[in-house]
Amino acid sequence: MDTLRVNDVLKDRILISRESARLLEGAIASIFATTADSTGHLERVQVTVDFDSVEGIAPSFLDELLLIFDKFVDKPADGPKRSLIVANPPTRLSSKFEAVARGHRMTASARPDGSWLLTDATGTDP
Repeated sequence: MDTLRVNDVLKDRILISRESARLLEGAIASIFATTADSTGHLERVQVTVDFDSVEGIAPSFLDELLLIFDKFVDKPADGPKRSLIVANPPTRLSSKFEAVARGHRMTASARPDGSWLLTDATGTDP
């Protein structure tokens, strides 16, 4: 599992804009470059985005983050199962964030440790 610590890239404590999320694209690209096999195929895609030290995120920020995530995951019907773990989220999982996930054909659920699991709607919990 690969982890992106948001605070290592962004110094803002409140993340509301799509532009802020786009600043994470290079770090996400690096994660995918190291998870593909020699043919560039991804067997399973699981990335953790750690929001430690972040005080708030907006649904638009999460939506843009998932657009970036989707960009690196080619999703044919028999493709890799995608999952994104939001560690140390600054807020509880709400219906707004669940709706954003649904817009990307993903489900969102809160885990016992407080993190969020976003995974393919047809996928299984990793």
